[in-house]
Amino acid sequence: MYQDIYIENVTPSVDGGSGIAVAQVGDLITVNATIYAASHQALVAMVRLYNNRGKELQKLFMNHVKDDTFSSNIIITEPGNYYFTITAWINRIDTLTHGILSWMAAGEDVSGDLKELSAIVDSMELRAKGHSKRKFAKLRVILDPKHIDEKLPDVISSNFMPQIWKYGDKPGLFRTGKYRIHAYLGVLDRSWYEAFPRSQPQAGKKTGNFRSMMEQLTRISAMGFDILYLPPIHPIGKTNRRGKNGVIPCKQDDVGSPWAIGNEIGGHREINPELGDMKDFKALIEEAEKNHMQVAIDIAFQCSPDHPYVRNHPEWFQRRTDGTIRYAENPPKKYFDIYPFDFYCKDREGLWNELKDVVLFWRKSGVKFFRVDNPHTKPIGFWEWLIGEVKKEYPDTYFLSESFTTENLMYRLSKAGFDLSYSYFTWKNSDWEIKEYFSQLNKSEYSSFYTPVLFTNTPDILSFALQKGGRPEFILRAILAATLGTSWGIYSGYEICEDNGIPGREEYMNSEKYEIKKRDFDREVSIAEEIALLNSIRKKYRQFRERGNLNFLQTTNPAVLAYSRGHGSDKIVVVLNIDPSKVQEAMVRIPEEWNQPHSFNVIDVYNGTNYTWNSGENFVRLTPEFKPVHILQKVAL
Repeated sequence: MYQDIYIENVTPSVDGGSGIAVAQVGDLITVNATIYAASHQALVAMVRLYNNRGKELQKLFMNHVKDDTFSSNIIITEPGNYYFTITAWINRIDTLTHGILSWMAAGEDVSGDLKELSAIVDSMELRAKGHSKRKFAKLRVILDPKHIDEKLPDVISSNFMPQIWKYGDKPGLFRTGKYRIHAYLGVLDRSWYEAFPRSQPQAGKKTGNFRSMMEQLTRISAMGFDILYLPPIHPIGKTNRRGKNGVIPCKQDDVGSPWAIGNEIGGHREINPELGDMKDFKALIEEAEKNHMQVAIDIAFQCSPDHPYVRNHPEWFQRRTDGTIRYAENPPKKYFDIYPFDFYCKDREGLWNELKDVVLFWRKSGVKFFRVDNPHTKPIGFWEWLIGEVKKEYPDTYFLSESFTTENLMYRLSKAGFDLSYSYFTWKNSDWEIKEYFSQLNKSEYSSFYTPVLFTNTPDILSFALQKGGRPEFILRAILAATLGTSWGIYSGYEICEDNGIPGREEYMNSEKYEIKKRDFDREVSIAEEIALLNSIRKKYRQFRERGNLNFLQTTNPAVLAYSRGHGSDKIVVVLNIDPSKVQEAMVRIPEEWNQPHSFNVIDVYNGTNYTWNSGENFVRLTPEFKPVHILQKVAL
């Protein structure tokens, strides 16, 4: 009789369950679904969580939120692979009870329906034992016609649902397929610091190396960063080497771009001897771990014309119609120092296996994190295969996608296996841009698989906002990056507010990609203390590391941006002056649905000040640079 039950719009899910959603250990994972049936039938829904071996770990009833929406929360406590299913069936007792109440209100005779309800309870009670049998005796009492009232369905659901589930019939029982989830531990919430080892020379030395980089680890760790990311560490090509600011030809002593990989010394498995050797590199990894950091390296699958692959495997490269190897292109730019691979060449299998072995070589050397250069210019199928093969052997290997392309392609790369991704945060400045972009990323259909790392800058990108805004803008963008997402990062020089750009372009003048930059990190302009404070707040308050918990609040001034991080009542509120040029004032509204008392105490964990806030509107006055933000936590009384 009851067959028409539908379960749709399940979240978190990726491509209807064919893909893998992601979460972090300890996250509150909200499972939502649209569940409905033909006719006027009350439904029961349950979510069940299993580990990858099929062992049931959690079994939770879903709450009927509104209309046809059901919801429940699960928490995964260990890293690994999991899946959940949703089961729904007709709740005959609730269906009858709702009907009885409606007919009673209309003055109809309900004696027959009460008999049917009593018969259902009798059949369940006969099958029950012990405590459950006594529960049915209580259920019978509240179903007495003398006690029936409009609250009855809620009373039944909250007090007797486990017994009804265990001993009752389940008409129309329907169960979904598997919705897979991968849970990470300490990967999706990291803070990244990018640095060129050659630009960290010891006193009196022309160039830096891995050993001199080690001397910077205490300083970087003191700012609270978790990952030290190094650009390519391989030998650099000489043919068409780019000089200062990327010009060709270079001068004799120009060091070249690390992304032009390979020369007579070797290629992707070798280390540039100017940086040191494998022993030095492993020493850097060990020292970083002592400073509570991991080392990430760049994987750039491209070659200098001098790379041994060009000589030994010319069939691996893209060619023009005249047979010559094509240079890398990004119209209107041409990179004359780089050759791109042809990923579907005749020896596709040989090329793919070689590139896989490159990643495995560095993984065996102790590297767990890889930042992948321009993955959107290579086939998606290649990344699905490579990442899958590497993780079969080393599950604790993680890939960051450095892609600036269409959003759909960026999302597809995440679905293909990239754990983290670059984003368009760098160019979101106004309140409406930030709200629109991050409201989208916060939706379950995106946050279930896409994890952006909010980089403030990169060796390729110095935004116009940073070029013009001075120290206040650098502080502002660091606050946004550290508090809007789960993961963020900076490129070296940000902490001393380097803002010398090429006029009319969002690029650095005298880019470190092509030369050695010696820096004085003790300059008075430094914002290292502010960065350290932000990272300490992120580590202390898990709300900033949780996924899908961002909500924007109303303010009376578009130059004042307000948002909360957290689920339920466990929220932290961020109120930020996004105009680095002047003091801004606004009223910030605390939503009524938060059900806060009229007045409550908060502490500003950024400024160390206590305030009394109200449910409703609250006045703020924020000063660029010196008091640009409130990060407010409710104080328990």
